[in-house]
Amino acid sequence: MKYSWARRNPNGIEVSSKGDSRFSALYAKMPDGRTIEQWYQCDIKGYQPGGRDWKLGKGKPPVYSWTVAQQWELYLSLWRLWALHNLELLKILSTLANSHGVLTDCFATSDINQARALSVILNEWFV
Repeated sequence: MKYSWARRNPNGIEVSSKGDSRFSALYAKMPDGRTIEQWYQCDIKGYQPGGRDWKLGKGKPPVYSWTVAQQWELYLSLWRLWALHNLELLKILSTLANSHGVLTDCFATSDINQARALSVILNEWFV
């Protein structure tokens, strides 16, 4: 594995809204115009299917009976779809990650986070 992730690393590239927001789930747009965060909280976790109010599900368990492993796979799938539609940005991220060594998400409270998802995709597609 060439690319890795961490919650914090002073040498890492921050992929949250506090860092390079192009790679933040709060700003990364899906084909329907909603963000990854909206998709995850509203659709995958089930708090407002098709909706935009991502804060409804933030910090709460899913309405649906997903295991943590299933939630992770669904979240990762959202990022893979985003990546297919944003290959140029993914190439930019790969270049940035090559110079920083690690992707970070200072807001991550679990392993289901954008730094982990993006590092998995970079390893799948660029290694």
